Amino acid sequence: MLVICRSILGKDLPDHLRIMGETDDTDFSPMAVGREYKVYGLMFYANRTDVLICPAQNCPMWVPMSLFDIVDDKLSEKWSFIATENTEGYSDLFESFGIHAICGYFDLVQSYDHYIGILEREPEALQQFYYHNQ
Repeated sequence: MLVICRSILGKDLPDHLRIMGETDDTDFSPMAVGREYKVYGLMFYANRTDVLICPAQNCPMWVPMSLFDIVDDKLSEKWSFIATENTEGYSDLFESFGIHAICGYFDLVQSYDHYIGILEREPEALQQFYYHNQ
């Protein structure tokens, strides 16, 4: 899947799609408007979908899909899916943040430690991300 960024600003994110303290002043840098990004995962909330992208020379990050347009809608045949509500570890995401499901590359949805490691920028998790996705 490939998307193109049309905004990096919280002010372009409708109020009903904002979560975890996002405001008009939220800045989704280091993304760049007009740049295309490969999507490594999709995360589904009740009110929005986030995409996992990796801006050049930076770490992977989850960003609201509403800031992008889809360039290529094909999903990788290597992707997997997980419903978070009843899955060990991932159920914390459902209970704490209302994340209903995640799909993406295998390690993202089969290893909660890897999922958290990416968020916390742990070197081993990032190395694993780059190894499997670049």
